[in-house]
Amino acid sequence: MNIYENVVILNPSLSEEELKTALDKISDQVKNNGGEVLKIDNWGKRKLAYELNKQKIGHYIMFIMKTPPLSIKKIENYFKVFDPVIKFMVIKLGKKQIAALPKDVFAAAGTQEPQTAEAQA
Repeated sequence: MNIYENVVILNPSLSEEELKTALDKISDQVKNNGGEVLKIDNWGKRKLAYELNKQKIGHYIMFIMKTPPLSIKKIENYFKVFDPVIKFMVIKLGKKQIAALPKDVFAAAGTQEPQTAEAQA
């Protein structure tokens, strides 16, 4: 399984309860496709660089997840039809980016940190 960083911009008009429900649905989608969410980082409401769907502000959420490569397409297709999502971007992390992640990301999820070639030698 690979580790991915996923930034999602949600509709800013969502209430706290609706936001929590949306985050749970996204996490469930990752889990249903054989992955696990390592960390959810809520960046809050921020001004968008340009207007999207008549919105000038968005609620930014970053997911760090460990999932099989084939499930990414299913997750992206879900984002396309999930109404609260304005924009999303999924990036596969390389070895250097994974090594730069805080240790608590792996500890909180109960998974082991991937070993780099230098650490194995």
